[in-house]
Amino acid sequence: MKDHARILFVFSHRPRDVISWPRMGYDYDSRKREILQTFRELCPTLSFKAVTVCNVKDAEEVIQRSNEYDGVVVYLLGSTCPAPLLIIERCRKPMLLFDEPYCGSGTFALAYGWSRTKRLPVVGIASSNFRDFIDKAKLFSVIKKLKNAKTILITPKGEKEYVVDERSKLLYGSGRYGGSEKTYDIEAQIERIKELFGVEVIKLSYDDIKRYFEKASEKEAEIIADKWIKNALRVIEPPRNEIVKSAKMYLGLKMIIKDYEAEAITIDCYRRFYEMPAYPCMAFFQLNNEGATAVCEADLSSTITQLILRYLTEELTGEPRPGFVNDPVADFSKNWVIYCHCTAPSKVFGPNGPANPYIIRSHAESGNGVAVQSLMPLNEVVTAVQIHFMREPPLMVIHRGKAVCNVDAEEGCRTKLAVEADAKRIFSNWNKMGGWIAPAHWHRVIVYGDWREQLKDLATLLKIEVFEEDNTCFKQGELL
Repeated sequence: MKDHARILFVFSHRPRDVISWPRMGYDYDSRKREILQTFRELCPTLSFKAVTVCNVKDAEEVIQRSNEYDGVVVYLLGSTCPAPLLIIERCRKPMLLFDEPYCGSGTFALAYGWSRTKRLPVVGIASSNFRDFIDKAKLFSVIKKLKNAKTILITPKGEKEYVVDERSKLLYGSGRYGGSEKTYDIEAQIERIKELFGVEVIKLSYDDIKRYFEKASEKEAEIIADKWIKNALRVIEPPRNEIVKSAKMYLGLKMIIKDYEAEAITIDCYRRFYEMPAYPCMAFFQLNNEGATAVCEADLSSTITQLILRYLTEELTGEPRPGFVNDPVADFSKNWVIYCHCTAPSKVFGPNGPANPYIIRSHAESGNGVAVQSLMPLNEVVTAVQIHFMREPPLMVIHRGKAVCNVDAEEGCRTKLAVEADAKRIFSNWNKMGGWIAPAHWHRVIVYGDWREQLKDLATLLKIEVFEEDNTCFKQGELL
């Protein structure tokens, strides 16, 4: 229970003997018992305290108590302005405002739009389908899981600026939003992640990778390597001994995650392959298939984004879907966005879902090591997202499309998933922030399914702005 999100569940209505919506004499107590019983059954990862607000005095008491909780639910069971407005304005906690039809509808109409204008962390829902409310409430669990999470960041020991060199800064500048040298400072990023999400980032070095690699069982690695080979459509470049080394890397990274009680790992791998005992591409492939979060290139933006997608999909489907971190490529002639990388999962619907075919390859750009070409499911909607947390306020960018082709070409990275989308508009809106924080500004994380609305709601609760790259034409100089 200590890891559960604690919710203050506030019922708002007038006394039973007052003329008001839904009607005078309405049996509020019976309805509240029914609601709470269903809520308890359908939201097992939430703990809650239920209170009732009928007037301003009650609202003041709720406001004073709200700091004890991770979030607040204001359930409009009757029409009671201005009490809910006071709670919304002064609690400043992630909040869900729910209107049961014909109960608090006038209050909802006045309060929700006002909260949006004020940019308060309030998600509103008015629906006759109680599951809609439950799905929104589960977002509190996503936020709580983030607060309890740890991620491993492996970079050269003591290196401060790990992705942008001085020449890149001169070429691209520090950006219109962020505008600080801290944008490139790994320690500043670690502090910012803790501040915004509660995630603890543990910084390790390549020496730690080597130490855990040596601890890994050669015999167990051979069994894993042979399983990878057996399940692959084919193996093209890598010899078996290289695949065994990749399996040892997987075992080593898995031990690191376990020993540090972490949920995620990301490695500054792309420019440092020569410092590692094996390429980590297949290790990431396997870890993501198992429900962990493994991200290449020490990209903390993508790591946080993928962790959020994992928790979100797990709460709403029961399966933690992996993200696919990628370098997107435009093809306007086909209206395609092609998502490319040398590592990708083969269980895009979660560890207990179906596995798609894959081919074992070398790493594309270097021609060395072991990587994976995952042939992902087609005719499915995918959502692409990235969180730029060094901006103030932080920004989530989103677009969406339909997977239509696994591109087989030697150029670029090994896995290439083509998605039909409004490619021209997406790329015209791409670098909204200006500047460059490689690789985060190029990268996107895709996940199977249409998660746009859920991500927008989560962003609201986290006080993150949202920019829909496929819905909005960005005008130069325009701010959100």
